Amino acid sequence: MRVLFDVLGCALKRLPEPKKALYCALLVDQAKHQEYLAETFPMLRVNDAIPAQYEVAGLGAGNRTVDWTLGPIGTRHILLDVKRRFTDFYSQMRDTAVEGGAAPDHDVQLLFRSVEPKFLAANPDETLQGVWIVTDIKQDEQELRAAFDALNPAKVHFAILGDAESDVYILTRRSEDVPYLLSVFSATQSERFVFRRKPSRAT
Repeated sequence: MRVLFDVLGCALKRLPEPKKALYCALLVDQAKHQEYLAETFPMLRVNDAIPAQYEVAGLGAGNRTVDWTLGPIGTRHILLDVKRRFTDFYSQMRDTAVEGGAAPDHDVQLLFRSVEPKFLAANPDETLQGVWIVTDIKQDEQELRAAFDALNPAKVHFAILGDAESDVYILTRRSEDVPYLLSVFSATQSERFVFRRKPSRAT
């Protein structure tokens, strides 16, 4: 209930009237509830002085919309798409039932499905583009980095694993973008979302 209350408060504050009604209608749709609840998570702690627009057309590739555009923040904008991923969770639950508590083992690349086509190539000093991913299981840190590195670096500059809490895990192309993003989203860098797989012992 706390998360729902926070999300509704953020939506009422950030969204223009026509989009408020549409968002609230989607939020009460049982099939879409988790997906649209997650779309507001990145904005929960963004300073009110930072301009933000929801579901913006004309900034991404083709006729696709981007979930959030923030800025200008100084001379910069941030384009952010939000993904609520269930596939890896369902896969892990199935494997756990069969194998009995195995470490997470799934295709990490599924987290980034449909992210890259959303964006056009951009200069990150002017427009920093990325994705906020909500997932229910921890990700292998090395596999996650490899999947992120495989994306077009001109289109996807960062990825954030996060939820409604204030700690996140950030991947970037450039180290200097990590403190910038943490500042914008009033977040702290956390390893709650990742794990390091133990090396297998030689037999």
